[in-house]
Amino acid sequence: MLFQPEKILVFDIYADYAQFKKYFTNMSPLTFSMPPRTVLCGVLGGLIGIDKSDNPEKFSKENSFVSVKTNNPIKKVKVPTNYLKTTSEKHFSKFEQHKPTNVEYLKKPSFRVFAAHKDKNINQKIRQNLSEHKSVYTLNLGISSCIANFSFVGEFDVKLAKGEADFISVVSKDMIKNIVFKDDVILQQCTLPNFMKNDREVLEYREFLYEVNGNKISGEVDSYLKILSTGDNIVGM
Repeated sequence: MLFQPEKILVFDIYADYAQFKKYFTNMSPLTFSMPPRTVLCGVLGGLIGIDKSDNPEKFSKENSFVSVKTNNPIKKVKVPTNYLKTTSEKHFSKFEQHKPTNVEYLKKPSFRVFAAHKDKNINQKIRQNLSEHKSVYTLNLGISSCIANFSFVGEFDVKLAKGEADFISVVSKDMIKNIVFKDDVILQQCTLPNFMKNDREVLEYREFLYEVNGNKISGEVDSYLKILSTGDNIVGM
């Protein structure tokens, strides 16, 4: 049974660049436009020091709720990168092999994350570290060179709702019953890795709709959470 929280933690995470590598690219890495749930769970685990070998199953769909929206318009750039083959310290100055590669990044990414965990101790640790602006591990957006900062927005009461509404978060395609297209809304679709085992085997890929500029998505879904104090609606990943 999916976890349905009564309260939700909300925080923003942002960086100069982000790189969420698409699983089907290798020689010239491309990036997803939105962070997959696997990345967001890694961020939550990094906040409180859960080892990456244990983290995926700690944040299963039965134990946790996670969702995300974009704060800034999605912009992508390609950065020429020279990868060096280094087997010892001397290769940093006198490398024998190198491979110039164009790597795609998100520029000035900022995302609002909505999260809750069934384990009250884990939830409390995340809330405490967010409020004190602390993390056990250095947070990043995708890869280690994309170091990220974060700011705590707050903890809010939520309730389960159904039907037609405006959603600020990404919306899974398999939950959509009807969608309303508006002139100022630019919708795009992406297939993201959503759940994995502790050995990094991906268990589920899922298709999501997101709004490029962070505007609301209007439509009808099976179920969603309403944030009572703001009236905003979010859909879990």
